[in-house]
Amino acid sequence: MKTLTFKRILFCTVISLLMFPAATIAGGPAFKELQKVKLPFKPTINFYNHTDDFKNFLCSTKGDMLMFDGTSGKILWTINFKNDFANEKFSNQYWNKNANVILVFDEDTKKGIAEKYFIDGKTGKLLWKSSKYVSDFGKYELSEGFQNNFDSETFGVILPTKESVDFVDVYTGNILWSKSFEMSGKAKQFDCYTMNYYDLVRIVLGKDEEMYLTAQEGKEVTDIEPYFNKKKYLTDRKHATTINIPEKNMYVIMQGETSKGWSFLGAIQGISADIPSYKMNFIAYDEDSNKELWRKQHKISFLFDAIDFTPYVRLDYADGKLIVQHDPIIKMNDGLTVLDINTGEKLWHASYSSLEMKSSMSKTYFTPFPSPSPVVVNGNAFVVDKLRNTVRCYDSQNGSMIWESKKFPDAQKIPTLAVTDDMVIMAHGSPAMKVVRYEEKSSTSTRIRWRREYLNKDKYGLIAYDAKTGNIVWDGDQIGKKAKDKFQYVAGVEFIDGKLYCATDKNFFILDPKTGDVIKNIPISKEKLGNTWKLMYFPEQQKIILNCANGIIKINALTASIEGSLKTPNIIYYPAHLDMNYDDSYQDYSIFTAGDPKKLKFKTFASIDLDKMQIRGTDEAWLLFAETPHFSQGAEMFFKPDGSEVKIYSVK
Repeated sequence: MKTLTFKRILFCTVISLLMFPAATIAGGPAFKELQKVKLPFKPTINFYNHTDDFKNFLCSTKGDMLMFDGTSGKILWTINFKNDFANEKFSNQYWNKNANVILVFDEDTKKGIAEKYFIDGKTGKLLWKSSKYVSDFGKYELSEGFQNNFDSETFGVILPTKESVDFVDVYTGNILWSKSFEMSGKAKQFDCYTMNYYDLVRIVLGKDEEMYLTAQEGKEVTDIEPYFNKKKYLTDRKHATTINIPEKNMYVIMQGETSKGWSFLGAIQGISADIPSYKMNFIAYDEDSNKELWRKQHKISFLFDAIDFTPYVRLDYADGKLIVQHDPIIKMNDGLTVLDINTGEKLWHASYSSLEMKSSMSKTYFTPFPSPSPVVVNGNAFVVDKLRNTVRCYDSQNGSMIWESKKFPDAQKIPTLAVTDDMVIMAHGSPAMKVVRYEEKSSTSTRIRWRREYLNKDKYGLIAYDAKTGNIVWDGDQIGKKAKDKFQYVAGVEFIDGKLYCATDKNFFILDPKTGDVIKNIPISKEKLGNTWKLMYFPEQQKIILNCANGIIKINALTASIEGSLKTPNIIYYPAHLDMNYDDSYQDYSIFTAGDPKKLKFKTFASIDLDKMQIRGTDEAWLLFAETPHFSQGAEMFFKPDGSEVKIYSVK
């Protein structure tokens, strides 16, 4: 069973909207229609299942199937299972997109094995068929195995019987190799699959018995390490984070294998808890030769998202150090781990939480990563400790604490920590996405449930500390009189070219970081777009975008001047393009224009051309959250279905 993402949990009901005509969207222009395809049937099994580039869309019912090209609108092929396969219907239909081969079959029964048909995704022609292979056996399920296990070098897929495992050319049905076996344990323990980072097939025969076979030849091996495939490892990077370090001509990977313990607990609950173990591997490679420079394993404790199981652990590099943020779940001094970049050895660790927990009478709110990443410069490491609501300065070499500030207001989020030669500047207060644990009561029982909530209320402010002592030099209250602004809401702070760019709800200032004096006041109120609620900085373009209640303002960071504004509804929430398969946050910039962010229910979104400060188009927000992804790779196109008709639109 696949893990349900929180988007699926929160928005699974919108799938019913797919079957109804699209509503007219007010408040902006319509997106440009590229293609309109009329299908000979209404899809019910494969509902516009597509490749990332929109080149192939698979649609089907139990009796019919077709493939069309979303970029041209041309139907590539159609088949009717009764006419072409002498079969009334196939309820089991699976598409291996990497191989572009489709598998269809009836249910296996106790009396026999259903015939499996392998269809060419390019032509719709039958490639081959077989009544030899089982659809499920023990933990193995053909649906998952066929779709996810494919060797691009041999064109091989794993297909088991109850007596053997065959590695089969998916295009011809030719057996590349076969391995007979006898179960040493119970049949329900059987499993087989290609290993993530090894050119090996693993076959589980019992509780304590397994065998490993080479994917290419089916040769049985006992030592698996020589078959480690670094190319697969670097390409897939499951449970892994990679950072490039140009100054060292190297890159470092932080990677953890799936925890068997968490998988077991997930299986009890009927979910796939694919979570890395606390034993985290750190591996450094030479950038040019890919030669391994060093490898270390450290115990990195962390909590994880209870909805989509994302681990709360981050890897950064600064001032010759690897900085690992995680949770003090085992020891109170295990929240921040600092490693030597040259050896991978642990230098020091300190208490530093990547998650904050607050409880009420019936709910528990978790805030992931409430603090910014540590800033390490000139031999010092500056962190915001959300356990104590203080700023700390450590010696970055040995971890000894140099100073700790006084407590600041208990803000839910700390968006900014900027360090100059003499000052440490912290902006506190920001909207936050909460993971909420709550009780769902009925007349007979009480169940624990999880959901996400978006909370915009917080305690906002700006504080500047002396970098050597931690003493407060100035804060938002003190400069409020100079700036004629109470600084009760800080929409964003950026340190650019030695100056502090600060947006409040009503003003935009450029401040001297040493004194807090106002260098320049940019009159954004003249644009008449309401209160500012979020500053976004795009360093490559040197542009600042101010999101306001009734629009967007663009500021040139180099000239500190307003370049344009756009009037539009603008809901206080994360940018909409984060849910659009985007690849460029500036070019693909999108916002929500109607909806309730607290309940995570949105009505409309708009794509914004920030260069021209124009709305490209608006449409319904359910497109961003439907179970089938509606946007192509890079957020260039999207599709909208209406029964048997589908339209393809250009975002740009």
